Amino acid sequence: MNGKTSDSSSPSPDVWFNWNAIRVAADRPVPEPPYPGTFFDETLRDGLQAPNIRNPSLEQKLKLVDHMVRSGVTSADLGFPGSDPAALRTCVEIARHILHSSHPLSQGYAGRTHPSDINAICEIAQQVGVPVDAYVFIGVSPIRQYVEDWDVRLIQRHIRESAAECRRGGAEFVLVLEDAVRCTPDVLGHVFDVAIDTGVRRVTLCDTVGAALPSGVESLLHWSHQYFRDRGHRVGFEWHGHNDRGLALANSLAALAHGCERVHGTILGIGERAGNASLDQLMVNSHLDEHGHYDLKALREYSDYAASVLGVEIPQNYPALGRDVFKTSAGVHASAILKAHEKGNVLVKDAVYSSVPASHLGREQEVLIDEASGANNVKYWLTVNGYDSDNAAFVKQVLDKAKSGRGPLTDEQIRQIIANAE
Repeated sequence: MNGKTSDSSSPSPDVWFNWNAIRVAADRPVPEPPYPGTFFDETLRDGLQAPNIRNPSLEQKLKLVDHMVRSGVTSADLGFPGSDPAALRTCVEIARHILHSSHPLSQGYAGRTHPSDINAICEIAQQVGVPVDAYVFIGVSPIRQYVEDWDVRLIQRHIRESAAECRRGGAEFVLVLEDAVRCTPDVLGHVFDVAIDTGVRRVTLCDTVGAALPSGVESLLHWSHQYFRDRGHRVGFEWHGHNDRGLALANSLAALAHGCERVHGTILGIGERAGNASLDQLMVNSHLDEHGHYDLKALREYSDYAASVLGVEIPQNYPALGRDVFKTSAGVHASAILKAHEKGNVLVKDAVYSSVPASHLGREQEVLIDEASGANNVKYWLTVNGYDSDNAAFVKQVLDKAKSGRGPLTDEQIRQIIANAE
């Protein structure tokens, strides 16, 4: 490969660069309007790269697409057609399914800056007769350049050639900058210059190894917005984040707040290493903050189906979607939920001890009865199940049984205790 660095034995200090160390001016303008962005579902591309993920069949992929659309996803990366002929055939079938189902889903497909990858993406557009976005990625950070023996001139050349290839093939070129979070302003400036020269309209900034802090996201986006603004070139930014430091959700929300038009994620945060930003958590947060409208009941169905076909177990305490996230056995919590229930307002009941309304996801607040419970736990159960909550004998016997056992009583056990007490 041409364009090797002059000294491959000793890296420059730039290989350790990270935008977390940059602080932008305190009087920086806030993008208007705030939170304009939508979400880009990477489940069928980046999500499937995880070693623990089961590769779904074509039929299952089509059902996953249906679930995406029902939950409110409007754009997605649907595969890597250049990886082999079978992958291309699968992507073509997905594109046909979207067309024939009249799904309002903007189609993206991933590829390297290799002509064969780009041609495969363009072939989807040509065979199916639909517009497609070519998400063409290339590593730009100094550490990637050092390891790969690349330089900026080589990167610029590949971007120019890829943009031209997309134009010839009829695909929209989206420039994807891998490891942008660890790319110096100097290198980014050279990359942005060639993006301007080739008329690029969309740029994806990637936190490929999950190295960013929210402050680094803010600094990178502010600097990047300003670079294009100063040169009079309108470009839409996208954000692609990973979760290696457990910050993918926070970083993605920061990217939205600072003007990204699309933010990428995968269902349940699946992906290589620690995974990607969790698409479902992004959608829940956006919906609750009224920055977008999503069908959270359909999202729950999407996550359940994805878990089953991809071989993923949803943790019991997983935000919004876990089995136990709307359950409590603490007496003080049960008392508040009981009082809220008696007021007859579902939203109040949902909110008194939860920031995520269970009803939005087709669930209810659940009060368990175990060794940590008090009388109000039993009274709540009796109330919602149509029994006399003032019956002291019922309350005492259920509590006695709970205190002597391990783990919460089941509904069947409680009914049996009440039957024996009557």
